[in-house]
Amino acid sequence: MPIASLLVPVYNRESLIERTLMSTLAQTIADIEIVVVDNRSTDRTYEVCASIAARDRRIVLHRNETNVGPVRNWIECANRATAPYSKIVFSDDLIAPNYLERTLPHLIAKDTGFVFTPIICGEEEWKGVLHYRNFLDDCRFTSDAFIRMAVRMGGYITPVSPGAALFRTADLRKHIRTELPGVEGYDFAATGAGVDWLIYGMTALHYKHVAYVCDPLVYFRQHPGSISIRNENDLVPKGYALAQQWFISRVQGI
Repeated sequence: MPIASLLVPVYNRESLIERTLMSTLAQTIADIEIVVVDNRSTDRTYEVCASIAARDRRIVLHRNETNVGPVRNWIECANRATAPYSKIVFSDDLIAPNYLERTLPHLIAKDTGFVFTPIICGEEEWKGVLHYRNFLDDCRFTSDAFIRMAVRMGGYITPVSPGAALFRTADLRKHIRTELPGVEGYDFAATGAGVDWLIYGMTALHYKHVAYVCDPLVYFRQHPGSISIRNENDLVPKGYALAQQWFISRVQGI
């Protein structure tokens, strides 16, 4: 069994997916699997993935029979993972070669829910705006403190995208949601906005600590095809507002 699964949900990324997969294969820890789930792409994405998978047995490639939407494809990736720890790597993003080497040791502690790092967001690889550089050194802090920061200043000092952290696979399976009880009129499964942030919040509720690695080990690519960049009809901020209200209504003392 591999020690970590890198989960790559992908749809119509024929021009970007090779760079993403190369960054996962470059990890300094070799005992890994890369779970790639193509969401029935209409371009050559699947063929590009298949060509790379044929050269490296660490890639486990699957193609959905139908397009299940972005969030359900995250779930499909998590369900296919065989390692105890998983990291979502979106199909337009990159991770540093030492990502797992730096983050995995922090999850040995059973009371630590996840480990996140700063990220670089920009149009040119590994250049752009630095986010979540909150501390000068690697550290752990209480989950209560993380939740307070996430609710009060989420997106500014704590991450919202699950692509910024390493989780236990079981927690991803448990906390990726496509709908929220009592919330109607919004399709979380279509945008991922809000339910991505809830993966952090709901996981933190079940652990005493959260870990942080101070170096930016993840690159988020800005481009017109990104869901967060498109933000059609302001659906992205609406999703976060609804999810945060739902979370606060269930957690006392924030």
